[in-house]
Amino acid sequence: MTIAGVESSFIEHLKPLYVADEARNMAWLTINQVCKISRSQFLVKKQETLSQEEQISINLILNELKKGKPLQYVLGETEFYGLPFRVNPSVLIPRPETEELVDWILKTIKTRSPLRQTQRTKGEETVYIPPFKIIDIGTGSGCIPVVLKKNVPHASIFAVDISTLALETAIDNAVLNRVEVQFIQDDILNLHSEIQDSKFDVIVSNPPYVRLSEQSQMHVNVLDHEPHLALFVPDDDALLFYDRIVHFASTHLNDQGCLFFEINESLGQQMIALLIKKGFTDIELRKDLRGKDRMIKAVMKHHSISL
Repeated sequence: MTIAGVESSFIEHLKPLYVADEARNMAWLTINQVCKISRSQFLVKKQETLSQEEQISINLILNELKKGKPLQYVLGETEFYGLPFRVNPSVLIPRPETEELVDWILKTIKTRSPLRQTQRTKGEETVYIPPFKIIDIGTGSGCIPVVLKKNVPHASIFAVDISTLALETAIDNAVLNRVEVQFIQDDILNLHSEIQDSKFDVIVSNPPYVRLSEQSQMHVNVLDHEPHLALFVPDDDALLFYDRIVHFASTHLNDQGCLFFEINESLGQQMIALLIKKGFTDIELRKDLRGKDRMIKAVMKHHSISL
């Protein structure tokens, strides 16, 4: 079989699940991993014949895809904000809208004020300045804190998740990308860890926000394979996690500290109302690249400026 033949085979066999462009992209990503070739090489080597070993590997991957298993889980990896991440069914597959959220956070940090350093010298006196602190609540694969640490290396980054398996994956991803993140197992609905006694400059979360009634709108590969614990909330309590995190942020953000969320596209106005009720200001609701209300930012103002 040639590389071009792999494309045709993926398009044909995955027709019940994916449109041609999606299947074609899956073929490219599979060939990239199995054959270790770049996209430019892929274009010029389409008529080259695969080795028997390569064909076997590709067929095994295709068979898994035909069952509806997401390609990222089959390959065991994906890319997020230009960095490699290992993924498995214990964590959600990072989405493009989450990349947009991370980009917003990074731009906010870099434009609003310089990072605070651990100390500065004032004449002969050394003045201690607390380290710039960020926490991600419900970290999953660790994609958000790992990217933030990579881009803001002097910040102290914390990440919380209830799932032991998710935290194992997140720790692997921090090691893979050579960054130091402090991972903590805890339940935001019933906190027991040291984060209860900490203050942060940025709090970010992409918590469960899909209502159970919305399952029918989701692709089978998400419903059958991605962790429901990280996806769904009851219809009658859709803001369950947001309400708890907003309450936590109202007392654990430094003055001028920022709270960022990825949200359900249909709950933007409810989120604004919740944030106003809890005393947040400078609230901004943003659309993702597909034009859906998907991100929100708010600021907690006290008396002194720290961010």
